[in-house]
Amino acid sequence: MSQIKQQKLLKFVFFLSILGIIVSGYLTYIHYSALNAPCDFSATFQCSVVSESKYAELFGIPIALFGLLGYAFLGAVSFGLYSNKYWIEKIRNVQYIKEIISAKGLLFFSIAALAISGYLTYAEFFLIKALCLFCLISQVIIITIAVMSYKNNNLNKKGGNFNDINQI
Repeated sequence: MSQIKQQKLLKFVFFLSILGIIVSGYLTYIHYSALNAPCDFSATFQCSVVSESKYAELFGIPIALFGLLGYAFLGAVSFGLYSNKYWIEKIRNVQYIKEIISAKGLLFFSIAALAISGYLTYAEFFLIKALCLFCLISQVIIITIAVMSYKNNNLNKKGGNFNDINQI
């Protein structure tokens, strides 16, 4: 029973990762676009102000692009956990891969992404003083992924290591 719940949780995390990729991809487009963002509709909600702020880039790379890569990574880990794992057996002797593609790995990376996203949301509210609707949607997505990863990790502890690569 817990294996079925875990598969559903992991499929949901994968689905949310796809949504995150779409949102982050759009935010990356907004960052590079000369057009005003369609979510510039009030003094408070101004995606253009957020995407042009100093917090929108790290080392000249848009934060949204990092988000896209992060969601792709979380999606790959969740897919690796709920898939039939035949392709993972080929790399099972690589220790760091075992640790990354695990319930603990998914939880760790989703919490790290949540912390980064939390800081960026703080910057929007208190430093930039403008909000990006798509950034807030991304925040909701990563919160949900972190909660689902936490539930999956707890089920994994209780139910016989369904998605622990060490148990293949």
